[in-house]
Amino acid sequence: MDANQKLTQFMDSVNRSTDAEIAAAEREAMEASEEILRTAQEQCSAEAAREIAEKKAKITAKYQKRMSQVGYRGRTALLSRRQMLLMQLFQDLRGKLAEFTASAEYAPWLMGLLKKQKPEEHSVILLREADMPLSEQLRKLLPDSCTFRIDPSIRIGGLSVLSADGRRCENHTLDEAYAAKFRNFYRDHKIDGGDE
Repeated sequence: MDANQKLTQFMDSVNRSTDAEIAAAEREAMEASEEILRTAQEQCSAEAAREIAEKKAKITAKYQKRMSQVGYRGRTALLSRRQMLLMQLFQDLRGKLAEFTASAEYAPWLMGLLKKQKPEEHSVILLREADMPLSEQLRKLLPDSCTFRIDPSIRIGGLSVLSADGRRCENHTLDEAYAAKFRNFYRDHKIDGGDE
């Protein structure tokens, strides 16, 4: 073999070796590049997922807040309407009681109260000022020692019987019946908490 052939063989060998090294370097670079891309994609995906989760949480919180506000306004409107209807109902009831006390049936009703529980001697019968003219009719049902007195706290009607010693008072007023009905309605229907 001459020197040219040896040189060519050597050059071919160097070229093959260089080509192999270049190919290996390219493979390594390609693998490193793919690893970098894969890592970057994972980081981007994780970051995107984190941002999406944060934005979703913010949107959910905003939605829940709005729904809570709408629900609160709805409940407030409902309770306000219910309260208005309740007040109207009791205002109508008070009007009916006023009609009753102005009717011809009122005096017999008062007499019935006194007949049912006859007051003791020296009792004081408490009436509203508007009912004092009825005291003459009511006196016929009472012992002579009983007296009548105006009670400014009686506004709707009815009567109370105060014992002779002043320690007992039997309240038969429409005012008390009306107030009890009002209290019981609130309690029985758990309005504004009632007596829970």
